[in-house]
Amino acid sequence: MIDKSSIEELRQRADIVDIISSYVELRKNGANYVGVCPFHQDKNPSMSVSAIKGFYHCFACKAGGDVFKFVQDYERISFNEAVEKVAHLSNFSLSYTDSKEYKTNKNLKNILPMLNAFYKDCLVKHKEALAYLYSRSLNDDDIRKFELGFAPSSSETLELLKKEQIPLSDALAVGAVKLGEDKNYYAAFSKRISFPIYDAKGFLVGFGARIIDGSNRAKYINSAQNILFDKSRIFYALNLARDEVKRKKQIIICEGYLDVIAFHRIGLCNAVAVLGTALTPSHINIIKRLEAEVLLCFDSDEAGLKAAARSSFLLSLAKMEGKVCFISGGKDVAELVFSSQEKKVFEIFDKGYVFVEFYIRHIISNFDLSNITQKQKALEAVQEFSFQLDPLIAQHYEILVSNLLNVSRDFVNLSRTQKKAKKEKISIFKEKPVFVLAEAELCKFLYENKHYK
Repeated sequence: MIDKSSIEELRQRADIVDIISSYVELRKNGANYVGVCPFHQDKNPSMSVSAIKGFYHCFACKAGGDVFKFVQDYERISFNEAVEKVAHLSNFSLSYTDSKEYKTNKNLKNILPMLNAFYKDCLVKHKEALAYLYSRSLNDDDIRKFELGFAPSSSETLELLKKEQIPLSDALAVGAVKLGEDKNYYAAFSKRISFPIYDAKGFLVGFGARIIDGSNRAKYINSAQNILFDKSRIFYALNLARDEVKRKKQIIICEGYLDVIAFHRIGLCNAVAVLGTALTPSHINIIKRLEAEVLLCFDSDEAGLKAAARSSFLLSLAKMEGKVCFISGGKDVAELVFSSQEKKVFEIFDKGYVFVEFYIRHIISNFDLSNITQKQKALEAVQEFSFQLDPLIAQHYEILVSNLLNVSRDFVNLSRTQKKAKKEKISIFKEKPVFVLAEAELCKFLYENKHYK
């Protein structure tokens, strides 16, 4: 069991604002922080978080408690699991009354660093793997900085775990091995280049891996979701980029491991990558805490465009500064940098669209504007998005939409408040038709009888 005194010490040390803000967006409000409650359909910030008292409380659904209660309810895990999660996020070492449980917990924290050291050692000995990296124009400095390694055969990894006396159930818990349909364990990564993945606090939480042979296996894979690894909350290489992001107040977000390495190679060390997904609300919260402008630099293929659109939608609603940048010609950043065309990389940041404009253009691109019905549907789709924006921002893009649809601006109302105001004006007219007609009749009478004095 976890020692009770250890739990109390963690309760006092854990920063409840920091922990909760990794799940939902919080903003300062007097002495406390407020945010949208995740435990009910909350549209307004109903949840208050007190850093001084170490408690949160929702004034709508009455949910509340300490930092452990929040994580337990949000993650839907047991109390002990919530304590261990908070300890991990707080870089706190728990004490256990059961030596066996303590050993297991200690092993969980040590498994991935041990594997990383093993993979790096294997890379040095594996000529084919090294040759592959060199063929992609990576050098020894790149390999060292990003701790690249090579995961050998499954049997070699299992032998290592056995030698280190690590239970396979523990290795399974942190994604180092998987359990087959035949109930036998096998290594999660085998015969692949390994890319260690660290979380925002610098803890090794998983791996990405790439094949180097011509097999039909998936080219890239990541660690499976587990107690340590949640790809929706992690940026690859943020542990290396954080200081530069804070200095520049800017973060470059791309898709792949090699793209990040390429950016860093040419001095753009504020580059990170998402892990096979578009941005998530949790990613947005991380960026907000860094107070950084965002430069999205995704591939221009179909998958990249979809990810950029989804990311732009979230960034627009979050009122984030930045733009979407694409490299034309189907090339990616790594191709340009490693073929000595880095000048083109810098040029792409002079172009691109801000997030709202990019998403509007993306919406309209899905409709056949030669068809008037489709044109109307395109406008309605844009309005569905723009009505979620602040009125001033929404109205700013009415000229753009008017031009893209080739219709009069009178037909383009992108602000919900503006639409409401026009409806109210019409309703006022409809509610008093008698008075309006009477005034018209009076004007007509006076005109026709203007000779009367």
